[in-house]
Amino acid sequence: KLGRVIVVASGQDIKDIVLNFKDILPVEYYESKPAQIRQRNMGISKLDERTKLVAAMDDDVTYHENSIEEMIHFWNNVETKTAGAGFNVVNVPSHKHSWFRYIMGFSVRSPGKILKSGWITPITNVSENIKTEYLHGGTTVWKQEILKNNFNEMINHPLAVIEDIMFSYPIGKMHPLYVCSSSKVEIEDEIINDIRKKYFIDRGRSYYSQALYFISKYSEFSIIRFLINKYFQSIFLVFKSIIHLNKSDFYFARGILSGF
Repeated sequence: KLGRVIVVASGQDIKDIVLNFKDILPVEYYESKPAQIRQRNMGISKLDERTKLVAAMDDDVTYHENSIEEMIHFWNNVETKTAGAGFNVVNVPSHKHSWFRYIMGFSVRSPGKILKSGWITPITNVSENIKTEYLHGGTTVWKQEILKNNFNEMINHPLAVIEDIMFSYPIGKMHPLYVCSSSKVEIEDEIINDIRKKYFIDRGRSYYSQALYFISKYSEFSIIRFLINKYFQSIFLVFKSIIHLNKSDFYFARGILSGF
């Protein structure tokens, strides 16, 4: 049973649409200035002792019929020190490991790892429950005490590209994090096929700068390996854009290179 549904919206006014559901859901509506982290922090500020588990749900996520039930069942059986558990995003490719990717610094055998270069191995479309070093921002259930006691750092940029890793990684160093394989969702991200030049260049630049800032905070990562990784990633994206005639990959690579 859902105790509260807190909607924090920015941009277009959707208050009337949301409150149409108030007779069948315990829904609350709030408005925020744009920025994913600002919206999430506002939602967290509205929590009280009634809510032990808090699901962060982005507006582009579709939940399978039994995904909430499976997630609650998972929490009832997982180790008590667990801080967060992710839904299983099934319409995104799963982790694929190869020796070539390993040599190039893009892979290890296990999903859910953050390599010394800052590169992550995916936690999507998993076939079994996995323990992970990070969790996604909009498809995760957290203990409320974790959200209240860990600051979600504001990023002074409209595109908070890796805010989920920046938030979840230090928590994962202290508490277990998991992905629940049976709790399935799908992401309907229409912007993936958008070919707007400025958007993808800005996104690539933001991705580079935020990732560099993240790895510079922890001694286990290597800035040299990060620079090499991003160089090869940019080359790969350029070749991919030529092969698939995908302008967004080319613009994203330009954004990364401009970050250098």
